[in-house]
Amino acid sequence: MTTKATARWTGEKVHFEIESGSGHKAEIDEEPILGDDLAMRPTEMLLGALGGCTGINAVLLLRKFKQPLKSLEVEVEGERDDEWPKAFNKIQITFHCTWDGDIDKKMVEQAIDMACNRYCPIHATLSRGVKIEHRRKDSH
Repeated sequence: MTTKATARWTGEKVHFEIESGSGHKAEIDEEPILGDDLAMRPTEMLLGALGGCTGINAVLLLRKFKQPLKSLEVEVEGERDDEWPKAFNKIQITFHCTWDGDIDKKMVEQAIDMACNRYCPIHATLSRGVKIEHRRKDSH
């Protein structure tokens, strides 16, 4: 199974459009002077992907465990090294939940733990690390 995304430079400073294999689009940019602050940073998108992935799983598992979830916000904060490449050295995920009734705290904790540690490919990739290779193809 492969998943794919392509980042295309718009021609403006460092503004890119990203298109996923499923045909959806997002944008990235940097702050001035490198960019024009037209979109989120790639680093923010990485955190957002982690929050979205764990969030989807949390919603599905809480529903499966019949817990009365009313709303959910997944806040993801990353601490980064000061030196280049300024890698993330710690990431904290906070699940802000609102409920529509009584909850089983043990089941909720289990659902959130499973959402992160069992079912999220983004979480698994970031926590384990992954081999990344690069190559160049020239077009004329």
